[in-house]
Amino acid sequence: MSISTHNTVDNICFQIAQLDAIGQQKVFERIEKLKIEKMEPEKNGSAFRISDLRGVGAEIWQDEDVNEYIRKERDSWD
Repeated sequence: MSISTHNTVDNICFQIAQLDAIGQQKVFERIEKLKIEKMEPEKNGSAFRISDLRGVGAEIWQDEDVNEYIRKERDSWD
């Protein structure tokens, strides 16, 4: 990594650190999306493994109680 690139990365990291938690999460999600888009296709022809998506969207469920959610869903079947 060149000095210029290193300084740019440091500057970006500094700016990210200034964001609130929601802003940081949005940046991380965009970086993850870029990472997935840049991945080379596997030998089997798929662009990525489904396991590469682990954790994407996790913030949506972070305050959700799993057991309560399942109970509500099951109750709605009746």
